[in-house]
Parts: sequence; structure tokens; C-alpha cells
Amino acid sequence: MSSASHSTSTSTSSSAADRAIRNQKQIAHVKQLWWFLASVIAFFTLVRFGRYLWSKLTKVPKRTVDPAKEKTDEETCKPPQDISSPLHRTLSTLTTGFRIAFFRFSVPVGPGSTMRLSELNFILIYISAHLIWLLVDTRDLTAMMYQDRAALLGSSQLPLIVALAGKNNVLSWLTGVSHEKLNVLHRAAARTNFVFVWIHALTRYVSVLPPQFDFTHDWMRSGAVGLASLTIAVILSLQPIRHVAFEFFLVTHIVLVFIYIVAGYYHAREQHMGFYIWPALLIWGFDRALRLGRLVWNNKMWSPAHPGDALVELLSEDTIRLTLRRRISWTPGQHAYVILPSVSKLPFEAHPFTIASIPETCGESKERDVVFIVRGRSGFTQRLRDQATKSHGSRVPAFLDGPYGCPPDLRRFSTCVLIAGGSGISYTLPLLLNLVRLNALGENSAVKRIVFVWAVRDAAHIEWISKTLMQALGRATPTLNVEPRIYITGNKYPIPEVPSLPMQRASTSSSSIEKGEISHAELPLYSALKLIHGRPSMKKLLSEEIASALGPVSVGVAGPSNMSESVRKALSTDMAGPSAVLKGSQPVTLHVETFGM
Repeated sequence: MSSASHSTSTSTSSSAADRAIRNQKQIAHVKQLWWFLASVIAFFTLVRFGRYLWSKLTKVPKRTVDPAKEKTDEETCKPPQDISSPLHRTLSTLTTGFRIAFFRFSVPVGPGSTMRLSELNFILIYISAHLIWLLVDTRDLTAMMYQDRAALLGSSQLPLIVALAGKNNVLSWLTGVSHEKLNVLHRAAARTNFVFVWIHALTRYVSVLPPQFDFTHDWMRSGAVGLASLTIAVILSLQPIRHVAFEFFLVTHIVLVFIYIVAGYYHAREQHMGFYIWPALLIWGFDRALRLGRLVWNNKMWSPAHPGDALVELLSEDTIRLTLRRRISWTPGQHAYVILPSVSKLPFEAHPFTIASIPETCGESKERDVVFIVRGRSGFTQRLRDQATKSHGSRVPAFLDGPYGCPPDLRRFSTCVLIAGGSGISYTLPLLLNLVRLNALGENSAVKRIVFVWAVRDAAHIEWISKTLMQALGRATPTLNVEPRIYITGNKYPIPEVPSLPMQRASTSSSSIEKGEISHAELPLYSALKLIHGRPSMKKLLSEEIASALGPVSVGVAGPSNMSESVRKALSTDMAGPSAVLKGSQPVTLHVETFGM
């Protein structure tokens, strides 16, 4: 055998051996990655289980009120003494500092787009971890060793991405983390998939495609189609585009991702790697089947006697109240999808809205009024507003899918500050109503004070919200201090008349008007409905409530992103900083729901 032929034979043999090693390593690295992800999920599952056991072992005792033994206001409002140990105070300082740094600061990530520091760090860490699994054992970054590994690591994310996009995902059930909060993991996995698929395509192209890999083959063409679909989907998912045309983004996102999965499976199947992709289609089908089953069950589609409609009412110029009567149960703060075939452009176009009512039965039918407060802006909500304007109090065919979400349990807090802007009240109002209901029924709750803040432009909202608030306040016992404050930020003034509580509840009268606040003699002092013309000072409000709190404080905010940012900024100042913790101030937990306004 000649030296030339020997050299060629050796090269071919070595290349085959390299490919075998490459294939072995890339499969091993994908398995290692998923073992790591499974370990993280198992950890948070154990944390949830531990919290559940702790909540059962440390139930809040029921409070009974004995008027003969009631304390005076001075004794009740006296702040508790700080008896915590130095170790506990140090841990509180570190915890507060961590929350301030990672959960309350936002950084700009593009034109008109911001991202919380915690989310940005999580995405960067997630992608960096995948890059480590991609580039180790690659013989000084030899392209042959990682170009196909990138495709495997990227495509192995698809089942996770689709599972996190669905409402019925096992991760929320295991970890107790809501679908909305898990969305940061969905975005991190999707961006990792996007980056790795492009690494695979570019390195393959630069390495010069062999004849069996040229674009005369259908499986290579399908790969190009899938890559193009994914790229367009990522571009259209950018935050500015989502805010301007959300409905367009939603429809195109579903279509493009579906094309990407099908085309990607056809492309990977040729290399016997389709088993990383087809589970994504299975998960998507499972989620749709569950949603269809829930849709049929919630709306009793098999019963012609069941009213499958919704009452549409115009509360103000741009706000609609949608009421459906259904035999379902939900937790205050959850949301549901509403389908209105006569209003939507597509027959089964579903839109998520937070349920603005609490699950109280109506008569003997065990049905409940499921209420949504919707602000008419553009697209579907604008068409709904037109319907309400044209025919106030009309009924339209309606279907309900839900409920979804993991809202916070506020019963363990001493003080609850609920802040809303505009339609964000649909999130904070049911939380208030539920706390008042628990208090009236004598249920387990440590809540002693609720501050309800709503900033709204149009004073016309006062007429309907005041009736709801007065009915709720009429149920509260003397052990619960409720202070509703409504800020009118628009130019429409004076504020309309506010309904009053029954005279027997009134303990003190006040007719003074100070700094734009309007009080009413019929309202009890502890729950006087304060109507203020202007914008709330978040820093002053939160500093006062945290300083006077008798225990842990919950701050819930729902509204436009600028309101959420102002609350985070206020909580990042001295009142919630490490120095305040060292002085013995109460721990503060922030719950945020951001609504597009």
C-alpha cells in the first residue's frame, strides 16, 4: 500500500472515530443538562412542599372580639418591640438587600423596554450555563465538535418552551410558581434555542456543506424554513412590537412556532434526532385538550338550558364590566380567558382578564358571578367597548376558560397595601373583598389593616366603585382597619357624590376638607373613603405604613409598568433598606401584576 493511500485511510478512520466521540459527547451533554434542570425543579418543588407544611403547622389563630376587653387606639397602634436575635437581623438585612438589588431595580434593554435585574441575570446565567455545556470537550473549539451539539441542546429546549407557554403546565403545579412568573424561564429557554440554532446553521455553512447536505434535499430545505420561522417569531416577540400590536403578535407567534417545530422535526428526523422535538407537539396537544375540556365543563355546552352569555355594561367612557354566571370556583387574583364570538374577529379568539370578583354563590344554584373589569383600548377591547356603548346592559354569547394563576396568600400579613392604577383594580379589588370576607366570617387571618389605593383618570368611576367598597366595608368587623383612598388624576372635577354606610356604623363625623381630601360624616373614622385629586406619593405612603405596621407587610401593585416601577423605587429607599431592617422595621413582601395600560 502506498504512503498516499495509507494517509487517506488513516484520515478516514480518524474522522470516523472523531464523529463517534462527538456523537457520544453531545448526547451525554444533553442528558447532563436535563439532569441539572430536573434537579432545579425538584429543589423548588421541595421548597413549596416545605412551605405548605409550615403553613399547616403555623396556622393563624382565629381572633374573637370582646368589646369589654378592646384596647384603646393608643395601645393598639403601639409598635412592637424588636426582640429578634442578631443572627435573625443579619439574615433579614441580607434578604432585604438581595430583594432590593435583584427584584426592584430595572435596566433598559432596548427602545422603550426595561427588564428587572433579576430577570436579566437569570436569562444571562441560563444562556451561559448552556454555553458551557456546548463548548466543553470540543478540542480547542473545533467546529465539528459543537456544531451539531448546538442543534441538539437548542432543540432539546422545545418541550420545555412549549410546556411553559401552555396554561396547564406541570411546573406550576409542582413548584407553585404561576405561569406568569415562569414566563421568564420561557423567554430564557426560547432565546437559548434561537442562539444555538443559529450557531448550528452558521458553523455548518462556514465549514462548507458536503454534497449530501446541500439544499437540493427536502430535509435541508425544511431546516431553512424552520430557522426563518423562528427568526421572524423572535423579532415579532420584542417588547415594543408586543405592546403596539399584541393580537398580531399572538396569532403570528403561534403560527410561526408551529411551523418551526414541524419543519425542525422533519429536518432532525433525517439525522435520527427527531425524538428531541416531537414531545413538544405532544405537550401542545395535551394542553389544548385540557383547555377544551375545561371550556366544555365550565360552560356546560351539553346543557341547552344553561345560559351561555355575558352581561356587558359600560361603567365609564373607556371601561366595561363583563359579568358571566358560571358554576366554577377560583382564588381571588386569578385570571380566566374569555371568548366572545360575536365580538372577536376569530371564532375562538380568547383573551385573558383578571377576575374582579370573589367566589360567592348566588342563591341555591351554586353559580357565581364571574366579573371582569376591562379597559377598552384597541383591537378586541375596543370592539367590546363599542358593543357596550351601542347597547349598554346587553347580553352576548360568551365562553369561559379558567381559572389560571397562583395569586399570593395575604392572610399571614399584618398590613396589606393594595395599589392599583386604571384597570389594575381588577386584581386588587378581589384581594380586598376576600380579606374583608375572611374577617367577617372569623376565618384564620393575621390581617389587621388594609390600605386600598386606586389611581384613576376619570371621576366617573367613583359611582360604581364606591358602592362596591361601601358594601364590603359594611361587612368588616372592628378588628379590621380598612382605609380606601381613590386618587383622581384627570381633569374631570368635582368628584361625584359617594354613597354612605348605614348610620349605625358611623362613629365619628368630619366635614373638613384638607389638601384635596373629601370626607363624609356618614363614614366611620377608621374606614373613611378618601377621595383625592392628584397622584399618590408612593414613598410617603409606603414609609408611613411600614413604619406603623405591627407585623409583616404585603405590598400588592397592579397597573401600568411605570406605577410598578415607582413602587419598586419607593421600596428601594431607606424605608426598606438594610438600615431599616437593622432598626427593627417589618419585613416587606412585594407582589406585582403589570397590566398594559
